[in-house]
Amino acid sequence: MTAHGEQVIAQNARLVEVDTSSGINAMLNRTPLRPGPLAAPPAGSGLRPVPGDRGLPFIGLGIHTVLYGPAFQIQLLRRHGPVSWWQAFGRRIVAAAGPDAVQDVLLNKDKAFASGWPDVIGPWFDGGLLAMNAPAHLTDRRLMQAAYSDEALSGYVRRMVEDADAAMARWPVGQPFKAVPAIRKLSGQITTRAFLAVPYDEDGRWVMDAVEACIRGETALIRRSLPGTAWRRAHRARGRLAAYLTEALPAARARAGGDFLSVLCGVEGQDGARFTDRQLVDHMLFTLLAAHDTTTSATVATLYFLGKHPEWQQRARAESLAGAPLDMDALDRLHVLDLVIKESIRLVSPSPIAMRVTVKDTDILGHFVPAGHLVSVCTGVNQLLPELWPQPARFDPERFSPQRAEDRVHRLAWAPFGAGAHKCIGMQFGMMKVKATLDNLLRRFEWTFPAGYEAPWRFTSLPAPADGLPIVLRPRREGAHDPGSV
Repeated sequence: MTAHGEQVIAQNARLVEVDTSSGINAMLNRTPLRPGPLAAPPAGSGLRPVPGDRGLPFIGLGIHTVLYGPAFQIQLLRRHGPVSWWQAFGRRIVAAAGPDAVQDVLLNKDKAFASGWPDVIGPWFDGGLLAMNAPAHLTDRRLMQAAYSDEALSGYVRRMVEDADAAMARWPVGQPFKAVPAIRKLSGQITTRAFLAVPYDEDGRWVMDAVEACIRGETALIRRSLPGTAWRRAHRARGRLAAYLTEALPAARARAGGDFLSVLCGVEGQDGARFTDRQLVDHMLFTLLAAHDTTTSATVATLYFLGKHPEWQQRARAESLAGAPLDMDALDRLHVLDLVIKESIRLVSPSPIAMRVTVKDTDILGHFVPAGHLVSVCTGVNQLLPELWPQPARFDPERFSPQRAEDRVHRLAWAPFGAGAHKCIGMQFGMMKVKATLDNLLRRFEWTFPAGYEAPWRFTSLPAPADGLPIVLRPRREGAHDPGSV
């Protein structure tokens, strides 16, 4: 292995290992684990108890969860095996990690697992696919498929490309700025017209501000509608968004497609079924929240790794510059960028867990789990296991090449969009949005990070660097990375 490769592994080690070196990390490492079983299995069942850790009173190991994300889940896996539990802020949560445990839960053979997201993040996704269960989930998912057809996606992509180009032309050059808030704002700027046919002016900014308020409500510590709390602001924002979308439905029905809401209004099942106004509003709310947050996280991760690996940035830029003006087909042909995005969201998954709740007593790989327990399905852990990925901390986009296809060693080795019945319906849409953003960046700018810089990833909601990812963009040198020079 080269010295450069060794440096890369050291830099990414905190994605797979809990930091115990100094400060709060060293203090947290001394937290008493207080191990014990989750619950006694029924007599004669032949099932085993789930092992786990209580940690501190009430807080448990909740801070570890927020700070370390998948690295903490890997630590649980190594300590207790593929099925374990830990306490976090007064609640016991079961962890299913490793391909077999994840598959056992997501297959849901005895229908013991329902969506656990409403219990974790609150009511912001109510009525959306993520919070629904069978059979309503399957019915609505089938009906929504038309809004994600290639023809529909082509219309959304065209608008996103235009808006990304206009917004990025105003980004600062040659001076430090923080990439995370800039990309969050950019996501809003390319969302409102593609989703609602609303330019990012006064109305568009208002919509995305309300979306951001709902997202902040997901991680609110005080979950009471008290004055001044994020929870209350989120409830009010959701109510205003619902009213706004309800008023927008007649105009959306009158449009000839091109934006997500208009297409969704027009979808019709084979039996003539259509969404009611309430269903349209609920699905639109969910789509706005989910698409904004996850694509921001994926874009940030890929921007970071492209800056850490100039050789891959150069390859991706050459491919972009060789292409025609972007449309759906052109984005599909960006194979190098596709490899880089896939590897980036393997290392830093936008959605590293799927949440389920047991609706009846059941078992996971022979471990007894009583009804009423949250289950964290650790798909992000699978993406970082040496049993599945050689040198898992190493940034290596060629893993996803047809020749190596490491993502196919197990059907759940790589699942950043989830799996099973709740696999993200908008994964292709999301990838197109991320590609459109990064392609524009590559065409306009060059960027690197200092050799010793390692993004301090935190997992309070979706993964993002705690320092906002400081960056300096430089204008692309004409001809320096043209296809003929690579």
